Amino acid sequence: MLSLEEDEIVVRQIKKEKVRFFLNDSQISRQALKNAFEGRVRYLNHKETGDLSSQSLLDLLDLLASGQNPAFGDRLAAFRTRFADYEAQRAELADLKEREAKAQELKEFARFEIEKIESVNPKPGEYEKLLELKKRLSKKEKIGQLMGEAAAFKEHESRVFELYELLGIDAAIFTEAMNELSGVLENGASEMEEMEGTDPEALLERIEKLSGLIRRFGGVEEAIEHAKTKKAELAGFESIEADIKRLEKTVGAEEAALAKEAEAIGAERKKAAKPLEEKISAYLKQLYLPAAKMTLEQTALNMQAGQKAGLELSGVNLDKISSGEFNRLRLALLAARVELGGADERLVLFLDEIDANVSGEEAASIAKVLKLLAARYQIFAISHQSQLTSKADCHYLVTKQDGVSEVRALERHERIREIARIISGEAITDAALEHAAKLLEE
Repeated sequence: MLSLEEDEIVVRQIKKEKVRFFLNDSQISRQALKNAFEGRVRYLNHKETGDLSSQSLLDLLDLLASGQNPAFGDRLAAFRTRFADYEAQRAELADLKEREAKAQELKEFARFEIEKIESVNPKPGEYEKLLELKKRLSKKEKIGQLMGEAAAFKEHESRVFELYELLGIDAAIFTEAMNELSGVLENGASEMEEMEGTDPEALLERIEKLSGLIRRFGGVEEAIEHAKTKKAELAGFESIEADIKRLEKTVGAEEAALAKEAEAIGAERKKAAKPLEEKISAYLKQLYLPAAKMTLEQTALNMQAGQKAGLELSGVNLDKISSGEFNRLRLALLAARVELGGADERLVLFLDEIDANVSGEEAASIAKVLKLLAARYQIFAISHQSQLTSKADCHYLVTKQDGVSEVRALERHERIREIARIISGEAITDAALEHAAKLLEE
C-alpha cells in the first residue's frame, strides 16, 4: 500500500523507448500510481460528466434535504437498507421460479431414479453374499461327491478306534479330527440343502440387477444413499410452490411499503429542488449563465427511491450547450456541493483549460468561483487566459529542453512577465506589463 503522507511528493514520467513512472524516485506502475492518487485528486476534463449524472444531482438534493430536515438522512439510509433486503428477496423469488420451471423435469427424473433403485430393493452386503453363493453353486456337484465319500469314511470310524487301541496309540487327535469332520459334514449338508432351494437363473438375475446399480451409482450402499438424496430433493421440489406463494406475498407487501416510503422521500426532494436551483443559479449568474432548472422524474423502484434527477439551463438540454457553458456549469455544481458541505476526500483539483472557449469576462467569472473553491481544494489550473492565471496564489513555468521537462516556481516579477506574455504574446509591451501587475493586485 502506498502512503502519500510525505512532506514532498514528486511524480515523474520518463519516456525513453517506453513510458515509465516514478514516485519519489521509486519506479511505480501506472495503475499503482492511479490507485495512490485516486482518492485524493480530482481531475476535471471535457469528457467528465459525473457531476451532472442523476446520481450526483440526487446527492446534492439529499444534502440540502438533510439540512432542511435532519431526519431525512436517516430515513434515506433506512430506505436503502430495506431496499437492499427487498432486492435479495426478489432475487430469491426469481431463483425459485426458475427452479419451478425446471422442477417438473427434475421431479420426473428423481422419481425415475428412486423407482429404479426401489424396484431392486438392494440390501447392504447382499451383493457380496450372492457372489459367494454363486461361487459355491458352481462347485455344488464336486462338494456333494466329496461329502458322500467323507460320509463313507465316517462309517469306518469305529474300526479306526479299534486299531488305535490294539496299537496302544492315544486316539485323542483322531477323535478331534473326526469331530471337526462331523461339523464340516453337518454344515455342508445345510449348505447343500440351501443350494437345493436356490434357483440359479433367479440368482444370476438378482446379481445382474445389483450389478446394474453398482455400475450406475458405484455400489449398493451408494445406490441406497442416492435414493435417500433424491427423495429429499423431491420433497424440496414439492415445497417450491408453497415457498413461491409465501415469498410473492412478502415481496408484494414490501414493494408497496417501499413505494410509499419512496413517495415520501420524493416529496422531501421536491421541497429541496427549488432552493437547490436557486443556489446553483446564484453561481451560474456569477459565471454569466442562465438560471438552472432541476427536473425530477419518477422511475421504477430502485436504490434512489425511484427517482431520476436532471438539470436544464433555460429549458435547454445539457447535451446541446457549448463546452464553455458545460465547464462553467460543472464549476457551479462543484461550488454548490462545497457550500452544502458535501463530503469529498479528494482535496486536490486539477483543471485542464477550464476557461477554454469563453470570453475574457466569462474567464474572469470562472477565476472568482475558483477562488472560492480554493478554500476547500488545492487547485492546479492550466490556462491560457490572463483573467484566470492572475487569480492564482502562485505560478509555475513549465519548460522542455532536450526532451527533459522542468517545472519552476516564479517570483513576483516573473509572474507579471508571464501574464503579460499571455496578454500580448512574445513581444511583451509596457501596457501588457502594467495590466498584468494590476491583475495580480486585484
